[in-house]
Amino acid sequence: MGRARMHIEVLGADGGKKSGSSLVAMKIGRSVLIDAGSASSLKDDEQSQIEVVLLTHAHLDHILELGFMADAAASLRDSPLRVLGSAASLKAVQTHYMNDLVWPDFSRIRTSSGPAVIYETIVDHEWVELPGGLSAMPVPVSHGAGARGFLLRSPSGGAAVYTGDTGPTSDIWEEASKLEDIELILAEVSFPDSMTDLAISSDHLTPKLLAEELRKLDRPSAPVFAFHLKPWYRQEIDRDLSRRLGDRAVLLMRGDRLTF
Repeated sequence: MGRARMHIEVLGADGGKKSGSSLVAMKIGRSVLIDAGSASSLKDDEQSQIEVVLLTHAHLDHILELGFMADAAASLRDSPLRVLGSAASLKAVQTHYMNDLVWPDFSRIRTSSGPAVIYETIVDHEWVELPGGLSAMPVPVSHGAGARGFLLRSPSGGAAVYTGDTGPTSDIWEEASKLEDIELILAEVSFPDSMTDLAISSDHLTPKLLAEELRKLDRPSAPVFAFHLKPWYRQEIDRDLSRRLGDRAVLLMRGDRLTF
């Protein structure tokens, strides 16, 4: 038997909130979340199995429901919820969100097995082992709030690139070029090509900018799954993405499942 492949379940893929949209959260395997914008969509038994939340950065659309996960962890879990991210992103969460003012500081609330939440800083450009045999490498990207993208490696040896929020950048593509078996590229595309100036000024991508970024990696056979779109521009982004990348790229939406 071959080694297990890893499944990604899209809980949310939108970079803005309106009726019917779901903010960014990706469940990997049974026990890992990337970001927590739409974490409350998990059922109680699913949420109780989450051991690690891997934060790309501390902007609200990515951490909105982290506090509710921490609240649930205090009563649903037998062990602490681990929140991993860059030092800057974790400091922002602790200082401005779960600070005993806006929301309780669950790292100070004790359960029978210790604190409800543990914060763990992860080191750039180094692999960290996660539950289920998943490995992740954080890489700085061009965005605020301590932003990191991740290279992901499954137990099967397959790899994926997850940009997180970013504008034009370089390090993540340089690191990704060292991986031989890239099966998926999950990349942010926030705005249509007609809003390139806004995308650049806010450190985001358009389909045109993403096409230019992908040339830095030069893996034309790897499929591209775009997320973090502003939901008001979904049709225009979809049209521009098709024009720039053809059938290679699709927009993600809640409920999609990927495997690598």
